[in-house]
Amino acid sequence: MAKYKTAAHEQLMRFLEKNCSRALTVSEIVEEMKNDPECPKAPSESTAYRLIKELVAEGRVKRTVNGIGREFVYQLTDNADCADHLHMKCRVCGELLHMDHKSSEKLAESLLEDEGFTLDTGMVLTGVCGKCSQSKE
Repeated sequence: MAKYKTAAHEQLMRFLEKNCSRALTVSEIVEEMKNDPECPKAPSESTAYRLIKELVAEGRVKRTVNGIGREFVYQLTDNADCADHLHMKCRVCGELLHMDHKSSEKLAESLLEDEGFTLDTGMVLTGVCGKCSQSKE
């Protein structure tokens, strides 16, 4: 069955591209789209869930657990290699940062060698980003 690029799909993609450094719940995405003057008509929450599910299946959007809760957040992936490296999520501002491949491998190798523990690729490490830790000082 052919997939059509609807207006809701196009608006969602524009919103995700504009907010690519943020990981948001579907509810947050819809609410922010409603308040965005560049989105003439935000999709309903059910439409947004359907579109996000398709984008996750295509590998264009990354789905992660929000902190230690059961809520999922979604973020546009930077490329096809997104699943092959680790990510760092700031628990203060919510920004999701991509760890470079070399650093991801180094950390994974160190844990395997020192602890016998194998990390999952695409894993999200939580902490505080440089901007937020500097603003606390």
